[in-house]
Amino acid sequence: MKVGIVTISSAHNYGCMLQAWGLQEYVKKLGYEVDIINLRLDCIDTLYKPLNLYKGLKNAKRFRKLRSALWLNIKKKGIHANRKYKKFESFIANQLHTTKCYHSYQELVDSKVGDNYDILITGSDQVWNGAITGGLNRTFFLNFTKGPVRKLSFASSVGKTELKDYEKEFFRHYLKNFDSIAVREESAKEMLTPLTDKQIDVVVDPTLLLDVNDFDRLKKPSRYKKGYIFVHVINADNQVRPIAEKLSKLTGLPVIHNRPDKRYSNELGRFDDAGVEEFIGLVENAEYVVTNSFHATVFAIIYQRKFFTIPHEKYPERMVHLLNTLELTDYLINDAAKLPSNPDKVDYHFDKVHELWDSQKKQSQDVLKRELGIASEVRK
Repeated sequence: MKVGIVTISSAHNYGCMLQAWGLQEYVKKLGYEVDIINLRLDCIDTLYKPLNLYKGLKNAKRFRKLRSALWLNIKKKGIHANRKYKKFESFIANQLHTTKCYHSYQELVDSKVGDNYDILITGSDQVWNGAITGGLNRTFFLNFTKGPVRKLSFASSVGKTELKDYEKEFFRHYLKNFDSIAVREESAKEMLTPLTDKQIDVVVDPTLLLDVNDFDRLKKPSRYKKGYIFVHVINADNQVRPIAEKLSKLTGLPVIHNRPDKRYSNELGRFDDAGVEEFIGLVENAEYVVTNSFHATVFAIIYQRKFFTIPHEKYPERMVHLLNTLELTDYLINDAAKLPSNPDKVDYHFDKVHELWDSQKKQSQDVLKRELGIASEVRK
């Protein structure tokens, strides 16, 4: 049986790469032949190309002086950005089993690529968040093929808690394509249930389907010795920074972070050019993780690192749901004043956390097995 996965697989962020790899690897473990259908949307890819800012100023003669000043700064950052870019492209080429590249829904329709598969799966990222995909995209509703293909959603995320009227109508229409639907947040289930007559399951992110041993095969060891605070920021760090700074003062531990410039009074280094494999090793070797990233939180839990998570300013739902499920909401904070006065003595009860995780993991694995098992019966 051949499975094609349609997800966001080209965005150069760690979570995007790891969720795609996680779903690919788990479906392979179940004995299926797996491809990731390599959709590279311009609205996503252009965000990660090095030196786009300088290119935008290149022909603006009026801004020659500004351009020269900016170039010195951009060139320095660009060296790191280019390094990171190459590492992510290498990960896509070598770790993800991708098809040839497609750039649009219409290219997928014209190529009839969907007809090559017995099963198509969409999900495991914010594939149903139009703010990320340049508007709600029919590709992620598996509408590019009319062949006899079983169509499944697994861990699809909407990324918000309210839908506009036109979005409701879009979902009402395109959810009809699916033979089975599983989403990543309870809030998504609540929003979508009135729009379909199909059962909707809530499942974990695919990175949580795997075991720590799976990621040990992938990771590269940290270039820093143990005993640091790992700070990973997505978008603005207005809330993250004071929390990490205070934690550093309380514990005496230095900080490593993913920004290209100095940010902390006790700074050990930066990992703004780290690849996916390095990211895992850096988390594993940390004493604490401070982040507003869902997947940095996930890997802190996988590797049993103490952590403090700051709700993401735009898309907090998935981290809130995860930490609720694992009874870790005490470590979801948005103010440095909420840090414990003696963080080294805080017991995260990871034995209990991993029991809860194992339960959630098994339930989600069972959902995916059921989806794929139904597919097998239909195709016989």
